[in-house]
Amino acid sequence: MSFPILAVVPRERFYEAKPLLPPDLDLWHWDDWSSTERAKPRGFRGVLGVGAPLPAAVLLAPELEILQLVSAGYEKVDMTAVERGGFTLCNNPGMNAAAVAEHILMSFLYFARRMGECQRALYEGDYQDNRARLMGPLLRDLREMTVGLVGFGSIGRRVAERVRPFGAPILYYNRTRRPEDEARYGLRYRELDDLLREADAIAVMLPLNERTRGLFDARRFALMKSSAIFVNVGRGAVVDQQALTEALVQERLYAASIDVYDPEPVTPDNPLVCVPQSVRDRLLLSPHIAGVTHRTWHDMVQRALDNLASYARGEEPHHVIVRGHKLRAAAPL
Repeated sequence: MSFPILAVVPRERFYEAKPLLPPDLDLWHWDDWSSTERAKPRGFRGVLGVGAPLPAAVLLAPELEILQLVSAGYEKVDMTAVERGGFTLCNNPGMNAAAVAEHILMSFLYFARRMGECQRALYEGDYQDNRARLMGPLLRDLREMTVGLVGFGSIGRRVAERVRPFGAPILYYNRTRRPEDEARYGLRYRELDDLLREADAIAVMLPLNERTRGLFDARRFALMKSSAIFVNVGRGAVVDQQALTEALVQERLYAASIDVYDPEPVTPDNPLVCVPQSVRDRLLLSPHIAGVTHRTWHDMVQRALDNLASYARGEEPHHVIVRGHKLRAAAPL
């Protein structure tokens, strides 16, 4: 008997991935259900969700055994409901690491070559004077810059792989040192504050927890070089956005590429979107999209479905965050 799962992923977005549905699964879509069905959903044993909060009624469904996320992040999941419901929670880490790493490398190169300011210079029309103004110590090769990686998991490794051929020295900070990676990628370990003082281009790849919330505050931005490039692809609340904005406005920090915000969606009063044009030339803002290229989205959805299928067959699922106490899906509903 097929294992029924409910996809709480927008139907159109789900089918953009063009996944192959494992024969073990029977797929239903939240988008197809009426308001009456949504008020008291039932009949499914697994849920396919994303990092966004799930409807409370879904987490209360009596037959629910496993919640599988397409995303790696699970900070928006109601963990109290997970514990109370007794079901298993799995995430999907590492699938978008290459895409996020390319976004970070793109950001470093974009600002090393002052592309935002270059484009404005052409629009303004004073070609020769503006061209001359852009030359100088801020127009850089990546090889002359020291790259600092804050957090060194799957994304950090992919960044190191991509930066190393450029010849840039690479520093890293992580909660635990990684001697094998230091040897493999030619990394040098630094404590966080020391890394921020030394690095010319800084990428933050941290999850959000009580230890990392607000980690990048005014004190830490003051440690950075005025010529530094700052990239955040972790979680928005890891960074004090007001402190970052002030550092950019006051030119105590050269540039920033931000893909994550607090809160999301971005509100009109977010300080990063209220800056003058001169600061916008040194900002690269994207709507939490660094890791969801079309190919990566396919891979993420496919692996999440395959993990649900493994569970449906009675196998041990991968990437278990919370192991539920409910029995696996051997018996029919």
